[in-house]
Formats: sequence, C-alpha cells, structure tokens
Amino acid sequence: MGARAVTLADLMATLERRAAEAEHVGATAPVANVYRVVLDELGAVDGAATPPGPAPVPEQPALERHLRAEQVEEILQLPEGYAYDHKRQLGGVKVGKYLRFPESAVRRRLERGR
Repeated sequence: MGARAVTLADLMATLERRAAEAEHVGATAPVANVYRVVLDELGAVDGAATPPGPAPVPEQPALERHLRAEQVEEILQLPEGYAYDHKRQLGGVKVGKYLRFPESAVRRRLERGR
C-alpha cells in the first residue's frame, strides 16, 4: 500500500499548526522561531512569499530556574499547600507530572508584597 504524497501546502499547514501550538504552550523561543523560519523558507520555495534574508542568530535564552511548591512557600513565607491552591496566581506550570513555579514569577510576587 503506497503512502499518500504530501504536498508543500499540506506540509506548510502542518508546520503552521505546530508553530501555533508551540507558541500557545509557551515553548522556549527557539522552538517557535525555528518553525517560523522553516515556514518562510518553504513559502519562498513554493513562490508564496519572498525569499527571506539571512536569518538572525537568536540569542541563547537564559535558563529559567523553576521551583518546587515547597520552595515557593518557604520563599514567600506561606503555609503548606498554598502554592498548589494558588498555582495560577503564582505562575505554576506543569513539567511532566510535576508542578513547578518560575523563579522570576515568584520573585515578582515577593516584590509586589513589599
């Protein structure tokens, strides 16, 4: 049984969807940017867009430290369980099956409380 041929339009639609999904979940900037660059290049091949100029070299993003709920509660001097109960307000994100909190969001919350 032969595989269905994928057209350039199909491939571009798939990559556009993946780029949107990567942006939606807050993927690190390089992932979403790579999809956009690929889309631009494929568009140029298809004649749908003008060829892009030289791609800028993206800066290496600083790694964000993510804290456990217990660490957040200790830093903010909150009772046990508070971080889980207020995960949205504290910027909680799922990392696999674990809940983690970006340190920058916790620090901003600490500064707002002062």
